[in-house]
Amino acid sequence: MSTATAGGKMMIAKRLLDSTIGLKFVMAVTGLAMVGFVVGHMAGNLQAMLPMPADGLHPINKYAYTLQSMGGLLWIARGGLLVMIVLHIVAAKKLTARNAAARPVQYGQKENLQASKTSYLMLLSGLVILFFLLYHLAHFTLGIVDAGAFTQFVTVNGVKYHDVYNMVAASFSQPLVAGLYIVANVLLGLHLHHAASSMFQTLGWRTGGYKDLVDKIGPTIAVVVIAGNVSIPLWFLVGMHN
Repeated sequence: MSTATAGGKMMIAKRLLDSTIGLKFVMAVTGLAMVGFVVGHMAGNLQAMLPMPADGLHPINKYAYTLQSMGGLLWIARGGLLVMIVLHIVAAKKLTARNAAARPVQYGQKENLQASKTSYLMLLSGLVILFFLLYHLAHFTLGIVDAGAFTQFVTVNGVKYHDVYNMVAASFSQPLVAGLYIVANVLLGLHLHHAASSMFQTLGWRTGGYKDLVDKIGPTIAVVVIAGNVSIPLWFLVGMHN
């Protein structure tokens, strides 16, 4: 990549993060990417509740093995997700600051006050979700939180698999850990409830005959994400696993 090309891309990025429209666009695009990741990640993790097959290779262990087999591509994807998260937070903080400066709260300005509160709560919940994500990575990806369980493996047909199933079972059998994941995923769902509608509006999809349909997408995503992600720690906490 030439210096001129790199400089041009940096200028475009700077302009996006300097204008209100650009900031909203960045939030919408990064938000859309993260929604896709959350739903896909949830679908993969729901395999943890499947029964143990006769061969002893649990589906979640096979799923984890497939991901780990991607090697460098998996870390590139994780790096891309991290960039999306950082850009989303930066854009959110800038927009929140601009909204606060443009909406001086005076007597009778209840709508402006409510909008400011919503922006603040979205930012706060987003930061909580970020810290939870870091904990989640330290827990199940890097093995920092529970190193003993992280180093367990199971061998099936001569292939060594990371024993994710028993690590998940051991972790979510603890009320404190399960409770942390439940609260964090409820916050994630509520964040998505508001964010999805704003995201589709920014992208220009909330128009005409599609408005009613688009307005239902945010609540639907929120319900699906909360129900799916919360069901996993609950499943193990109440002893429904094998």
